[in-house]
Amino acid sequence: MFKQYNAVLSGICAASASIFGKFSGSPVLNDFLLARILIFSLMILSNAFVWALLVKALQENSSITAITISTATNYLFSGVCGYLVFGELTFSLWLVGTILILCGLMLIVSDEEDSNDISTKPD
Repeated sequence: MFKQYNAVLSGICAASASIFGKFSGSPVLNDFLLARILIFSLMILSNAFVWALLVKALQENSSITAITISTATNYLFSGVCGYLVFGELTFSLWLVGTILILCGLMLIVSDEEDSNDISTKPD
């Protein structure tokens, strides 16, 4: 099974919490208190899932791997949802910045995996 499953879900929940937060503060909902409370509650629930899934991911993987995968998923999912849901324009500068951040995150994970391989080899 894919060991990073919970880390990916944690990142998706984090991006979802951001989306619900943006909706709950929307001026369109000023006259709809019940809808605003419901969406705000979904934001809180999404954040609770973030932490629950991240704790599971930390138990299954190294901490740096779990957090890196969660962060990368959050960046990507936030960008896609921003474009699809809110009609935000994703410029090439955002894409280049995201790619650079993801490359940096991959370097951090690969460096940790190399360190673990060295430390587990018998002398």
